[in-house]
Amino acid sequence: MSYVALYRKYRPQTFDDIVGQSAVVTTLKNQLSSGKIGHAYLFCGMRGTGKTSTARVFAKALNCEKGPTPNPCNVCASCRAINSGSMMDVIEMDAASNRGIDDIRDLREKVNFAPSVGRYKIYIIDEVHMLTTEAFNALLKTLEEPPRYVVFILATTEPNKLPQTILSRCMRFDFTRISTTEIVERLRKVVRDLGIEAEDRALVEIARSSQGSVRDALSLLDKAVAYGEARLEHQDILTLLGAVNQEVYYDISKVVLQGKSGVLLEILDRLAKQGKDLFRFLEDLLEHFRNLLMVSIDADRKLIDVIDEDYRELKKIAQGYTKEKLLSILGILKDAADDAKWSTQPRIIIEAALVKLTLLELWEEQEGYISRIQQLEEQLAAMQRLLENIKAPVLQSAIQDLDLEPERDTVKNHAAPLESIRNMDIINSKEQTEKPAESEKSKKQAAKSDDADIISRLQKEWPKVLEHLGDKGKMKLLSTLEAGKMVPAKVEQGKLFLLNRGESFFEEIILSDKKIIEETIKQVSNVDIIIKGFVGEESISQDEERDLQNEEGRELSDEEYRQKVIEFFGKENVTFTDN
Repeated sequence: MSYVALYRKYRPQTFDDIVGQSAVVTTLKNQLSSGKIGHAYLFCGMRGTGKTSTARVFAKALNCEKGPTPNPCNVCASCRAINSGSMMDVIEMDAASNRGIDDIRDLREKVNFAPSVGRYKIYIIDEVHMLTTEAFNALLKTLEEPPRYVVFILATTEPNKLPQTILSRCMRFDFTRISTTEIVERLRKVVRDLGIEAEDRALVEIARSSQGSVRDALSLLDKAVAYGEARLEHQDILTLLGAVNQEVYYDISKVVLQGKSGVLLEILDRLAKQGKDLFRFLEDLLEHFRNLLMVSIDADRKLIDVIDEDYRELKKIAQGYTKEKLLSILGILKDAADDAKWSTQPRIIIEAALVKLTLLELWEEQEGYISRIQQLEEQLAAMQRLLENIKAPVLQSAIQDLDLEPERDTVKNHAAPLESIRNMDIINSKEQTEKPAESEKSKKQAAKSDDADIISRLQKEWPKVLEHLGDKGKMKLLSTLEAGKMVPAKVEQGKLFLLNRGESFFEEIILSDKKIIEETIKQVSNVDIIIKGFVGEESISQDEERDLQNEEGRELSDEEYRQKVIEFFGKENVTFTDN
C-alpha cells in the first residue's frame, strides 16, 4: 500500500476530531439533532482550518444509516463510502478548475436527480470564489430553491470575492485561526499514535511555523518525521525549518535594554552564518515585540498566541519596557521589514534597525519630551485659570498698553485683541498695575500732550483732506462730511473722534469708508491715525471730564467697566459671562 500523508491519514472523521472550531461544530450538531437542516452553507476561513473536513463530516452525519445524527458511526456503508470518496450522492467539486458556466449548467441538470443511495444529495464546492460571474449567476436560482433532498456546502478562503447575491442565500460559518496550544495538542496525539518521541519544544516550533493551520502543521510534522526518524528534537526542527530558537528573541529583548549594539550584531552574524532566513528572523522578532506590547498593556490572553511557558517568560521581560519604548521598537522593525523586501542588501537594513533599538538615549529623549509636554499642559491650564480671575482694572490697563484697535464692523478683527489679552504675560500685567501713580500719571500727561499736537495739526489741514477726497472721486464720502459739517474734534491715545453736526445716519456712511479717510489723512498730514467714532458738540466736555476721572486711578465699578469695554470694542462684539 502506498504511503498516505499525515494530513490525509489524520483527517477528522467525526465532529470531535475537528480542532479549534467549537462554535461551528456546536451549531451544526444542534441542527442535526433538531432536524433543522439548511439548504446552503458557506464555510469561510484561512487554509487548513478544517472547512472541507467539516463539510465531509457533515455529509456523513446527514447520510449515516443512523442519521441524521450529530455522531456519524463511520461503520455503515454510507459512512465508509464517504470516507473512501466513492459515495455517488456526495459530490466534491473544485471551483478552481471547474469555474465556467458550462460546469454550473451541468450541475443544475444533475441536481434534479434524486439521491441514489443516501438520504441527501450533497454538493461540496471548494474554492467557490474562483467561479466566474456568469457561473455565479447561473447558480443563483438553484442555490436559493434547490430540491428538498439537495444540500450545498460552499467553501472559500476569500468570502469577500463572492457576490452579495450568493452570500445572502447561504448560512455562513467563519472558521477561525487555530491557536498554537490547540495545534500542539493535536500533534501530541499524532506522534503518540505513530510511536514517535518528540520534545515539547519541537512540537511548539512546528505549531508556531504552521501559522494557525492544522494541515500545514501535519505536513511539517511529516517532513520532520522523515528527517529525525524515531525522535524529534528541538534543534533538528530549527535546522529543518530554518527557524530561530525562541531563546534568541528573549536574549535580544534583554540586550536592547542594556544598549549593547555590538552584541546584537554578533547575534545577527551568527544567525546568518547558520544559514537562517533573515526575513523570517525579522518577522518573528517583530511578532515577539508585539507580544511584549500585548503583555505590557494586560491584553486578553487569547490575543497572545504562545504556550503558557513562553507567556510567563514574556511577562518577566515586559517589566523592563515601557509602552512607549515598545511602540517605537515596533515602528522601527516594521519600517525595516518593509525596506528589506525591496533592498539588494537586506542585512544592512536589519543591522541598522538593531542598532537603533539599542540607542537608549533616544528613548530617554523621547520620554523627556513627553514629560515636558505634560508639564507645559499643566502650566497652561493653571495660567488659564489665573487669567480668568484677573480683575477689571488689570484688564483695562492691559488694553490701553497694548494699544489694540479692533474693527467695529468685522468680528474677526476683534477676536485677535481679545485673545491676545487672555494670553498676555501675567507678570507683566501685574508689573504695569503696580507702577507708582506718579509715573503713570506723567506718562498719560505726555500722551495727552501728543494728542493735543495731533488734533491741532489735523484741524489745520482738514480742508486739504477734503480737497484730496474730491480729487480721488470720493464724492459721496465728501458730500457726507460736508453735510454733517464734520471736523476733527479730539484725539485720545492716537484715536480720532469727529464732530458730527448733522444726522446720525451720516456716521454709518463715514464708518463704512473710514479707511479711505485714514489713508487720505496720512497722505496729507503724515499722521497715521484711526477714526474711532463721533462726538456731538454737547458731549465733548463730558468725555474729557470722564477721562480725567479715570486718569486719577479710580477703580471702576462693574457697570462702568462693562460700559468701557462696550465703547472700546463695540456692543455687537462683546459678550459677558458670569464666572
